[in-house]
Amino acid sequence: MNLQELREDKGRLANEAQAILDAQTGAEMRKEDEAKFDKIHDDIEKRSKDIARLEKQDALAASLAEKPERRSDSEIRETNHSGSKRTSSGKITEADRNEAFRTWCIAGGGADLTKEQIDNARRCGWDVNAKRLNMHFGPRMMATTPSIDGLRVGPDDLRKWQGNMDETRAALTGIQSTTTTGGYTTPDAAMRSLEVALLAYGGMRTVSTVLRTSQSGPLPIPYTNDTSNKGERIAENTTNNELEMTFGQLVLNGFKYSSKYILASIEFLQDTSINVSEFIGSALGDRIGRIQNDEFTTGGGTTLPNGIITAATSSAVTLSGVASVSYDNIVDLIHSIDPAYRNNGRFMFHDGGLKMLKKVKVLQYSGDTTGYPLWTPGLAMGQPDLIAGYPYTINQSMTTPATGVKSLLFGDFSKYIIRDIMDIELRRLDERFAELGQVAFLAFARSDGNLLDGGTHPVKYATQA
Repeated sequence: MNLQELREDKGRLANEAQAILDAQTGAEMRKEDEAKFDKIHDDIEKRSKDIARLEKQDALAASLAEKPERRSDSEIRETNHSGSKRTSSGKITEADRNEAFRTWCIAGGGADLTKEQIDNARRCGWDVNAKRLNMHFGPRMMATTPSIDGLRVGPDDLRKWQGNMDETRAALTGIQSTTTTGGYTTPDAAMRSLEVALLAYGGMRTVSTVLRTSQSGPLPIPYTNDTSNKGERIAENTTNNELEMTFGQLVLNGFKYSSKYILASIEFLQDTSINVSEFIGSALGDRIGRIQNDEFTTGGGTTLPNGIITAATSSAVTLSGVASVSYDNIVDLIHSIDPAYRNNGRFMFHDGGLKMLKKVKVLQYSGDTTGYPLWTPGLAMGQPDLIAGYPYTINQSMTTPATGVKSLLFGDFSKYIIRDIMDIELRRLDERFAELGQVAFLAFARSDGNLLDGGTHPVKYATQA
């Protein structure tokens, strides 16, 4: 199905779910109706994922269409092995960088490299003998359109990412293309795959503010809470009174994360039908993304990032049951946040929390015994699904609803700051698995995270009964 058909089908399924709710007569949903209702919503989530996937691919295709001189892997192979001499002048293309990255990978396995491969790697700024490379992110990335499943990277996000990467690459190419030190012009595919993997996994990076720094020392971020201070009315020719502001600071460090190493055979690396850049970028990004999302969610601070659940403030709202929530609970949670933060407010919860919320119905008028779902699907392009009129993010690092669990978060998640030290270090381990004909790859990243809260509490949680 195409995008339009998927959206129409999602709307049809939403109507079917509503019909089940409309037909309900008792206080509790019959087991057969509940099973059918859950099955419909499972299908809705699958449609949402399909929609996000197609939109993501459309955005990627659009960005690639703008790249000049792009060549296929087969064309690269023919150029490299036909014996023809590769030109050493002209614009360096994305295909050139991808081939340079592949050359660096297979160099670790002792493979014989052609002169054309070595020349192309040098022209792109790569030293094939280097065992450690620095992979640059774009200057900054903050997504704003996570979907129902919390894993969506929308078309606008990819375009923003591509624009940042284009700017960074353009700034580096002029320097690195004239030196043999290399290691700073990582190809688009590897960096795109790694960044999208980090962005997509878990949900925290899709809604937080991400700061990229080139220095590794402590990063102090000042804050003040002047909300309780007011001006004064004074008489003519009267001296003003002083009222000083009090400042504090949030300090972000750089905790070290490892992807653990992955193994690739020389045969795999030499197979030009495989996009090695994308493979390595995705694998390393997924691994680092998983551990970071866990700690940005539940980390206890001090020796770990201060996770959003740890840093959030209690809303004093206790939900109606062990695995249930009422409409009044949601209203109380929303209004526990200052209106200034509600303008950018959203929910965050585990997928089990979404299932719980989808079953909440709101009576629409006097005498209404059926109600209308609190959850509403987003059917137009770029329109998110909503809970009580607010978007939400699925974060599987949170806990499914159970007694005493902080199961729902609400507030302005852009106040959660993730600090990345600019470079991800990629290492190639040549000797360790040489007798097996394999090369190992390992990535290190340094990051920290905490909620910027000067006392106005931009994010609060509700606790399950």
